[in-house]
Amino acid sequence: MIQSILGGPPDRTGARRILLAVIALLAVFYGGYELGRTGAGYAIIHAALERHDARRRIEALSAENAALQRRVDAAVVEQQADTRMQAEAQRMLGELQAETARQQQELQFYRGLVTRQYGTSTLRVQDLKVRHERGRRYRVQITLVHAGVRDTLASGTLTFAVSGTRGGALLQLALHDLVPDGRREVPFSLRYFQEIEVPVELPGGFDPGSLLVELRQGKSAEPLRQSFGWLVEGEIGSSPAL
Repeated sequence: MIQSILGGPPDRTGARRILLAVIALLAVFYGGYELGRTGAGYAIIHAALERHDARRRIEALSAENAALQRRVDAAVVEQQADTRMQAEAQRMLGELQAETARQQQELQFYRGLVTRQYGTSTLRVQDLKVRHERGRRYRVQITLVHAGVRDTLASGTLTFAVSGTRGGALLQLALHDLVPDGRREVPFSLRYFQEIEVPVELPGGFDPGSLLVELRQGKSAEPLRQSFGWLVEGEIGSSPAL
């Protein structure tokens, strides 16, 4: 009677279905939760990997930027060094040009002095000195001057003879009689000045009085002859002969 009032006996099959539906619904919710949590984890890992890659790219770019900056700094330093070297080279070139101009002016000045004193295109003995060494040995120093207007070489040969007395008789000794090697002439080559030194040895009993210097340019040219007194430096002697 009571079952009749409540509507009959309970339907166990429906309850089971309801229970299964509830369980399935819970499984769906749990699966969604786990799937969401897993997806979130993957997203976190992916984001971490992206940050790691981004950091590596940033570090690589920073290193490349630093290398480029070093190259720029080196280029700037090199350019500054080149600028300083160029300025120094220009300064040295200017000084060299100024020194060359000064020497050229001095050369023109001295050339003018020689030309005014000795004329143009002239080769001659400017000075002759005799120095005593020891015993009968002397050193004859001859200074040649070339007063040519142009920068031309004057070349040729020089010789000299010493005149004096021996035993009361006049005697003239040539160059080959005075030098140990017996040479007869000395070569010369000059533009403006040249000093030639010739060691000589006088024979015993010979009293020198003068020297006759002979300059010859070319075999066919007329020689230039100049005479000087035998005047030893530091000793009282006669005046140079004319």
